[in-house]
Amino acid sequence: MSLGRAWLSAFAAASLITILPASAETMMMGQDQAQPVRGLWLTTPFPERTVDFGDTVKLDISLKNKAMPPERVELALDGLPEGWTSEIDGSGSKVSAAIVGTDDTETLHLILTPPKDSPKSAGTFAFNVRGTVENATPGAPSKLDLPIKLTMAEARPAKLTLDPKLPSLRGTAKSSFDFELKLKNDSPKDTVVNLASKAPDGFQVAFTEGYGSQEITSLPVKANETKTIKAKVKAPQNVAAGTYDVAIGAQSDSITAAAPLHLQITGQPKIALMGPGGLLSGTATAGEERDFTFTVANTGSDTARDVTLTARAPSGWKAEMEPKTLGELAPDAKQEISLHLTPAKNAVAGDYMTSVRASGSGVSNSADFRVTVATSTLWGATGLGVIAAALLVMAVGVRRYGRR
Repeated sequence: MSLGRAWLSAFAAASLITILPASAETMMMGQDQAQPVRGLWLTTPFPERTVDFGDTVKLDISLKNKAMPPERVELALDGLPEGWTSEIDGSGSKVSAAIVGTDDTETLHLILTPPKDSPKSAGTFAFNVRGTVENATPGAPSKLDLPIKLTMAEARPAKLTLDPKLPSLRGTAKSSFDFELKLKNDSPKDTVVNLASKAPDGFQVAFTEGYGSQEITSLPVKANETKTIKAKVKAPQNVAAGTYDVAIGAQSDSITAAAPLHLQITGQPKIALMGPGGLLSGTATAGEERDFTFTVANTGSDTARDVTLTARAPSGWKAEMEPKTLGELAPDAKQEISLHLTPAKNAVAGDYMTSVRASGSGVSNSADFRVTVATSTLWGATGLGVIAAALLVMAVGVRRYGRR
């Protein structure tokens, strides 16, 4: 019996030790569990602000209801400075009261306008947005207060900035020079910005907004807003190699901004082929070589290098250029070359086309040369001989055998 009682006592003590921590944890959890939030509030993200003289002030206000029945709240302002006007806007209309549903929020806008003739002296103005709840539900507040402070400061001067992403671009006269610029209205008011340019003679400048294709001459820019514009510059086709400056300007009211741009234009060779005497036609005799003098001219703005000269003639003809290559041909320079052309011996009289081509580094051009072929006099004499022999044979036959 003594042993049994001792065993039961030990078991009871162990059970008590095991249960106690769980009971303590349950009690602590009950004490730490937060009570649900209930009530009405008037709130704004920025209750203290600094504003510029003369500017209309717009404050966003939220009327919140948490776990309360729907309530009607009358709205008013206390302590507004003399001469100021106020308006509470809800969904685009002027309001003086709002009903907020359970667990809902109504967004309102408080619009304040200072008097135009108010003295421009720095200072802080304090006032209160007041909400009154008539016949409030038990547990709901009957008054709501939202204190606001506005500090008046001198308006910062209006400013425009125009910053190119890449102020200098490189290319040939045929290249597309598209400059991307950031236009910022660094001022407290919206404005319309006019765009202008100053470029060398023959250069064309067009403006577009962002990645659009529509050309513009002006665009609206809100206060503190930055917009992307593009200045597309087109150079004349015959412009000489060199660096050219283009000035981009932006103007709004009495403020301006400018950005210098630079075009580094590299030369572009251009090959022209001219036939003998400026003509692209000539005559030749079948089976006989004939030389034609062509002129290769560089009408571009850079040196043409490693120009290869080739000719393609009809099948059975021989065509060879002399020289076969030109190492360099400076701008506005000319070089005479020769086409050695031999029509086929059996070429029938008529017109034939031979193509002459000049190809260099990044440049190429060709010309079609019409050749009028006449048959050889030897072939004509041989033909006459054959005809005469045939007539002689016929005459001898008639004389010997007579007519039967």
